[in-house]
Amino acid sequence: MQPEISQFLSSMKKAIEQVVLANLTDRFAQDQAGMIVGTLGFLQGVQDKAFHYELLENHLYRQLLGDLVALVADHDAVAPIRAQLAAESAAPEAHLRPYRALRGANEMLREQLAALIHRQAELPTATAEALDTRLRPFFKDLQLRERAWVRALGFDSLPDPVPDLDALLYRDGRLHLPAKEA
Repeated sequence: MQPEISQFLSSMKKAIEQVVLANLTDRFAQDQAGMIVGTLGFLQGVQDKAFHYELLENHLYRQLLGDLVALVADHDAVAPIRAQLAAESAAPEAHLRPYRALRGANEMLREQLAALIHRQAELPTATAEALDTRLRPFFKDLQLRERAWVRALGFDSLPDPVPDLDALLYRDGRLHLPAKEA
């Protein structure tokens, strides 16, 4: 039998809580051990979702950037995005890539989006406004996913409730990859 990662994290957390933390006398050391316990609990809760989270992000960034390329059309700001999307399309299906490759691809897509946003002032006013209109809901959804991801750490001070991460990632027991909007 091969134990799951969550079992390893759980046993580490339990050992720190019951043995290490119980025998520490220094307050700072106790605080640090408590933070490690909290972090292990957080990792235990999200470790099985990390790949799906990155897969969803890849899907959404590719959709968004494809839409923005069509929106911005022939401006030279989209040439690197076109190249990146072409490279992404030529690569194997995202779900077959190793986690690190998928995460690296997502970083590249984020960089391409950031570069386009930095050049937004160069675009015609109507195009820049349309770009902004498309970006706002994307970033609102991104913020919601990120808040759900770190919710267990207790750092979210915003008043509105955050759905459970599973509710944002899955529908009918499967990863939900939204279809392109019409």
